Amino acid sequence: MPRKEHLFFIAIMLMGFLDWLTTVVGIVFFGATEVNPLLAEVTKSSMMLFSAVKLSAVVLAGFMFHKAAALGNQAASDWRFTSRLLDGGRSIAVFGLFAVVANNVTVMFSL
Repeated sequence: MPRKEHLFFIAIMLMGFLDWLTTVVGIVFFGATEVNPLLAEVTKSSMMLFSAVKLSAVVLAGFMFHKAAALGNQAASDWRFTSRLLDGGRSIAVFGLFAVVANNVTVMFSL
């Protein structure tokens, strides 16, 4: 049975990958634009650089949550509040990425 930390890690990776994929498909095939102002200019110059930055950010965020959970498993009894805070942060990340992917798909179908 997979542990909760592993399921969150997989969910964050999957949603981040789907965010990247729907963004690239929307830009290349449907003429959509990146809403993030920091990445919008990158999409105009190099989709490879955009892909590297976007996927690196997703992997880094996923590993940070995974490492935080691993450190918490080694911690003392004061971990309960921090564990709940970490679970909340992971849940917000997964649901936020899900909302972004749903928005990307909606935009592609409306174009």
